[in-house]
Amino acid sequence: MSAHIERYKNLKELRSFRNNNVKFQAPLIFRMYGTLNKVNMRKENRYILCNFLDQHSDLLKIEDIYDSNNEVSLNQLLLFALTKAKEFNLLNTLYNEYLNSIDAINSKKVV
Repeated sequence: MSAHIERYKNLKELRSFRNNNVKFQAPLIFRMYGTLNKVNMRKENRYILCNFLDQHSDLLKIEDIYDSNNEVSLNQLLLFALTKAKEFNLLNTLYNEYLNSIDAINSKKVV
């Protein structure tokens, strides 16, 4: 498959997340996370997770997440964010953080 077709397929998948009627958000967060990794946007994934954790650091009782985020793998950071989101009923907030970030990525022009 050519790189252009593969990029279009991934872009189409990223755009489809907004259209899903969501009952359970955690599996869709895993899909968005995986799709961003698949299109080599691991830095963006780390930024989304750190931003979510930083915004709610007072509630989650987390010190400066930006200092410690590089000490753990991206998968560990995702699991930590999901665990905290479930524990403090912030799963919808994390889900929306991913949707808003993906919308911003989709609004960029594809070269």
